[in-house]
Amino acid sequence: MARVLLIDDDEDVQAVLGQYLAHDGHAVSSARTGQEALTGIADGTDVALLDLTLPDLDGLEILRRLRSIRSDLPVLILSARGEEADRLLGLGLGADDYVVKPFSPREVCLRVAALLRRQKTPPAERDGGSPAALRWFDIEVRVEEHRVLAEGQEVSLTPREFDLLVLLLRHPQRVFSRQSILAALWPEGYVSQHVVDVHLGSLRRKLGGSLRIANIRGVGFRLAPGEPG
Repeated sequence: MARVLLIDDDEDVQAVLGQYLAHDGHAVSSARTGQEALTGIADGTDVALLDLTLPDLDGLEILRRLRSIRSDLPVLILSARGEEADRLLGLGLGADDYVVKPFSPREVCLRVAALLRRQKTPPAERDGGSPAALRWFDIEVRVEEHRVLAEGQEVSLTPREFDLLVLLLRHPQRVFSRQSILAALWPEGYVSQHVVDVHLGSLRRKLGGSLRIANIRGVGFRLAPGEPG
C-alpha cells in the first residue's frame, strides 16, 4: 500500500481522484493549501500529486519547498496550464510527471503506478544490474543509498535526475539519443523529447564543473571530461 498526498483545493478532484486512488489500494491523505502540504509531508509519503493553483502559495514554489524537504519524493503535477513551456518549467523544477486538467482519473492512477514502480525498483536493476557505486572524475554516486557527491559535497537530485546521471555514468562511452533516454527513463511515454534537455540542463547546473555532457550534433549526448558544456 502506497501513501499518496493529494494537494488540491478542488473538492471534486479530492473526492473523485481520492476514490480512484483508494480503489487501487493506496492510502490517500489530502491537503488543500500549500502550507497544509508542507506541514503534512512526511518521510512515509510515497508520492505527491500537486495542483499548481492553490489559494495561498504558487504551486511551483510549493514544489521547490517540497524538493528541499524530500528530494527523493516522486511528484506528479496536476495543472490546467497545458502549454509546453509550463510543462517543461514544472519538470525542470523537479516534477517527475505532469498531467493537464481536465484529466482522466484512471490515467492519473496509471501514472502514479508507474512512478511507484520506478521508485520501488532497486536502482541496480533499472539498467540490467550494474555496480552499486559509480565514479566519474570527482563525482561519486552511491546507487543503493541514492546519494550523489561532487568534490566530496552531497548534491540533491530529483529521482529522474538521479536516474539520468546513473544511466550516463554506467555507459560513459555511449552516445545517447533523446529517444533512447526517454525509453530508459520515461517508458510510460507521456513526455516530449524536450524533457531530456530540461533534465540534462538541471544536471549541468547542479553538478557544475564536475560534469560535462557533450552534445554530439545530430546524434545525442555523452559524458566528456573537462569543464561543463
